[in-house]
Amino acid sequence: MSGQDLLRGMLVALVVLSTITAYDRIFQTGDWRLPALTAALAAIVIAMVVRGLGGGGLIAALASAIGFTALVPVLAGIVPRPSLPDAALRAEVLERISQGVVELEITPAPAPLLAGIVLFLVAGFWVVTHVAHELLVRWSQTGAALAVLAVLWAVPLIVPVSDTSWQLRAVPFIAAAGLTLLLTTEHRLPRLGLAATGAMMAALAIMTAATAPGLLPGFQSDAWYGLGAGSSAPRGYQPIVDVSTRLQQPEEREVLRVRSSQRTYLRLAGLDTFDGFTWRLGPASDGSYRPDPSTLFPTQDLLPPEVPAQATEPVFVDVEVLDLANIYVPVPYQPVQILGPFRDEMVWSTDGGFLATWDTEDGQLAQDGPRVGVREGFTYRVQAERPVPTREQLLDTQVDDATLERFTQLPREYPELAALAEDIYADADATSTIDRTLALQEWFTGPGGDFTYDLEVPALRGDDALERFIIEDRVGYCEYFAAGMATMLRATGIPARVATGFLPGEVVGTPDDSELTEYSVSTSDAHAWVEVLFPGFGWITFEPTPRSDGTQIQPRADELSPLENERERRARELAEDADSLEDTPVPDSPELDGPERPDALEGDDAPDAEGAAGAGDDGNTTTLVVLVLLVAAVGATVLLLRRRDVVRSGGDPRERILADQQRVYAAAARYGVARRPNETSVELARRWRREHRVGRDAERFAHITQAAAFGGHVDASLAEESAQLAGELTAALRDSVDPTTRRTSALRGPWLRARQRGRDLVGAGRD
Repeated sequence: MSGQDLLRGMLVALVVLSTITAYDRIFQTGDWRLPALTAALAAIVIAMVVRGLGGGGLIAALASAIGFTALVPVLAGIVPRPSLPDAALRAEVLERISQGVVELEITPAPAPLLAGIVLFLVAGFWVVTHVAHELLVRWSQTGAALAVLAVLWAVPLIVPVSDTSWQLRAVPFIAAAGLTLLLTTEHRLPRLGLAATGAMMAALAIMTAATAPGLLPGFQSDAWYGLGAGSSAPRGYQPIVDVSTRLQQPEEREVLRVRSSQRTYLRLAGLDTFDGFTWRLGPASDGSYRPDPSTLFPTQDLLPPEVPAQATEPVFVDVEVLDLANIYVPVPYQPVQILGPFRDEMVWSTDGGFLATWDTEDGQLAQDGPRVGVREGFTYRVQAERPVPTREQLLDTQVDDATLERFTQLPREYPELAALAEDIYADADATSTIDRTLALQEWFTGPGGDFTYDLEVPALRGDDALERFIIEDRVGYCEYFAAGMATMLRATGIPARVATGFLPGEVVGTPDDSELTEYSVSTSDAHAWVEVLFPGFGWITFEPTPRSDGTQIQPRADELSPLENERERRARELAEDADSLEDTPVPDSPELDGPERPDALEGDDAPDAEGAAGAGDDGNTTTLVVLVLLVAAVGATVLLLRRRDVVRSGGDPRERILADQQRVYAAAARYGVARRPNETSVELARRWRREHRVGRDAERFAHITQAAAFGGHVDASLAEESAQLAGELTAALRDSVDPTTRRTSALRGPWLRARQRGRDLVGAGRD
């Protein structure tokens, strides 16, 4: 390889590097840089090595294709290390491509670094860099090479965002392009010292940056591009991609307005296959899923059930799509009838139990298949039959061998997860399928599993990612919990799958002319949960996600199909506890034995006013009053200390624990790490742990105080443990703040109390 070829290769790298400022505007963080620039550098190195060995352009293209196949999946986070492409990898790549299409469809800029977009970015940098290198180094086509690199730079500039200062981002690219022209072109324009192609390239770059943003739909657009009504469905698209994509939106957006006869999940599909990374529709080896035609039914008629269910209740739902583009139609499970102007465009599948928009020809289902038909203005009415069995009805259900084999398949053995699940069943003394499922659900959502709900976690990737999440990390969001619980159920012989869709949303009103309640469903309501098959009763919903906002609906042994979410349930139980306390009779105060107190002194024993005034003149009265007040203060202090000691050592354990909790909360407020509004004690403890202020004992303390607050079992030993933990937590919080905060903490307490008293007075005045 000549020195000139090496210089030109370095110039290609320089121009690619100059595009960073353009891409920084469309991403929230700079995490995109390492994978994208690594891809560009790898493409240059491979092309330079082939060039140095004397290989031709075809060999260079073949070598680059091999490197692309091996390295791009690694840089995009699809696999942890380079590997030969197999069926599973091809399916994963196809799914990631379709996921990227959906992410571009629904993600506003600046965007989080989503998985599908990363794949597009890495692949684009590799291909553009290789082509530019070959044009410049192999064929000495400077203008053409810079034109290709101008595309790499201009693409992010046509994405509409609030920032329009493209000129500053153009400077590095134009400078790098000009330097490339100066060093690689022999025929230069007189005086200016630039090639004619350089002047043309500078003009093209400026024109592209100036005009292209105006050609796209506007300032602060909600999406990167629109698929358009009637566009074809992306191959391999899976509904699970909606969950993480929508939950990670930088701003919450309302997607549906729903009027329903009862609170209900809105389901997209039931995913019956786990490939080790993702739960999906259809076989893991199929990049594109199309159900068997015999399982598809037009929606003009009544819909057959996916699985017959004998204990159901009707649900009526009206849906208006506000901001959603999708193939799958959100409906309550199981739908029986669809009404509305768009019902001729839908199809019901009994394989996966989903409703999808579909191309039709003369009222018949077309071969083109599903399309993105759910979008703004799409309205429909659904009548569904919701399974509502009791625990007793599910105790003796039996699954036939063929069904059991299908819905317990896993890509490999999970011995650690299976053993853990069996231990959970044994601890709960659970032997039936329903009791085992409830026990596993309680382990995920209760204190036993010690899980934390958090959206700021990477995707479940890697051969042991699921085991790490369940056994070690225990931090994730709904997709993690649903995948974990469904896998553990299958590993122990229980037919299960993951369902995706939306939570019921927030109540926004009840129209006067309707018995339906109106709900607002937003991107934050995107959700995944678990369904377990009980023959004769259908797929029953279970909820393993401990969401901090309490918007999930969690079945219990005494009520498998509740209508209230966890937040409402907790509020109701608190209200019931308060009512029970108010109804508790208060005993009358006992009368003390002793001489009766005379109502008044009579005769000579009654001093007159003049005598009283005279007694004060010699100062004896003042001294007496001071002594009385001093004795009273000492006595009150002694009584207060004795009362506090009684509460802490011999009083009601519940009161002692709650007093310890208030002591810790007061200390936290003094040190500037107070409890946030609507934050539970467990969430507070976990936040302190994430901030490295306290250890794991904080969550133990939170669980004890929760038991005391919500009527759980507490005793003297727990009260003693609570007192010890409270002291340790207070000391840990104190040590976690800087010295200045510790020194001013004594002043912060009175200030906080004064501020709260002022707020109370203002509130009382408003009332």
